[in-house]
Amino acid sequence: MAHYNSYDSFKLKKSINKKNKIKENLLSKTKNIPKDFIVEDNNDTAIIIEVSYNSAWILYNNEVIEAKLRKGINVPCNKIFLPGDKIKLLKEKNNYIIENLIKRKTILTRIKKDSTRVSDNVMAIQSIAANITLAVITVAAKEPPLHPKFIDRYLIILENSNIKPIICLNKCDLKTEKEDKILDVYRNLNIPIIETSTYTHIGIENLKKHLRGNQAILVGNSGVGKSSLINEIMKEEKTAVGNVSMKSKRGRHTTTKSKFYVWEENSSIIDTPGIRSLDVSTFTTDEIKNYFKEFATWRDKCKYKDCLHYKETEKDCMVKQAVKKGIINKDRYESYIRIIKNILKEE
Repeated sequence: MAHYNSYDSFKLKKSINKKNKIKENLLSKTKNIPKDFIVEDNNDTAIIIEVSYNSAWILYNNEVIEAKLRKGINVPCNKIFLPGDKIKLLKEKNNYIIENLIKRKTILTRIKKDSTRVSDNVMAIQSIAANITLAVITVAAKEPPLHPKFIDRYLIILENSNIKPIICLNKCDLKTEKEDKILDVYRNLNIPIIETSTYTHIGIENLKKHLRGNQAILVGNSGVGKSSLINEIMKEEKTAVGNVSMKSKRGRHTTTKSKFYVWEENSSIIDTPGIRSLDVSTFTTDEIKNYFKEFATWRDKCKYKDCLHYKETEKDCMVKQAVKKGIINKDRYESYIRIIKNILKEE
C-alpha cells in the first residue's frame, strides 16, 4: 500500500509532466539546426565570449574577433550559442564564419518564471553558460546576509548539470560564529570553502588555486561581490576579455548579461548577473532526494523503497531518525522539506 495519499501522487505526476514539457520547449528552439552542425571536439579551439542576434564575439588565437553563423541556418545566434561554447571557425576573405558548434560537455541552466498577459507563472529555461568545469557559489557574510537556502538550491542545479561546486564566502572580515556554523554544514559534505575579502585582500590566492586550469563560473546574489573578486583576480594579469564593444573593445552590458574573462592560460571565469531566486520545482522528488548526499547512508534503510522522508512516521524513516540524532543537519533537512513542499505545491 502506498504510504502517501493519491493526491500527493497526482501532484508528483504533474511536476514530472511539467518538467518534460519544459525540456521539449528547450529542444524546439534548436529544431531548425542541421544534425551535422554539432560535432565532436577538435584541437583548433575558438571560444564564444559574447552573443548578439546576428553574430558572436569569439576568443581565437588570443584575439577577439566577430563571426557570423554559416548560411542555411535560420536561427539567431543568441538562440544557439552561450558564453563558453567552443566552435569551429572558417575564414572567407576577411570574414570569419561559425561552421560548427563543438559538442558541449556541460550546460548550466536555471528555471525562470516569466509573466505574460495570459499567466503570471510561465516556466522557461534560461541557459547561462556552457562547458563549465567549476562553479563558485559566491555568498557574503553580510550585506546581503548569508542564506543557506540559496546554497542548497544551487547545489541541486550544479549536481544536475554535472558541474563541480565550491563555496566562496566573500566579505569574510565581517563574519561571525553564525556564518561559520552555516559553512561547517557544507564542509562536512566535503565541499571546498574559500573565505575571501576584496577589502583586505584575504583569500584571493587560495581562490586562484581552485580556479586555475578551469573554465569557471561565479554565481550568486547581487551585492555579494562577484565583480570585485574578478577585479582582484585580474589585477596582475595581462589578458582580460570581457563583454566587448565593437568600437572600444572594452566591457559593456549586453543581451547575454554574462561576462567572460581569461586571467591565465587555460583559466577563465564567466561572471553572471545576480539572481534573486532559484526555482527547482521542475525537478522530481526522487532527484531532490538523490541530490541531498547526506541521505545516502540512510535512505535505503527506510521501510518504504519510495520513502520521501516527509510525511512518513519517524519509525518508518531512517532519515528522520538520523536528523533526530543530529547525524543529518536539521537545517539542511528543513531546506529539503521546503523544496519538496514546493514541488508538491504545498507552499
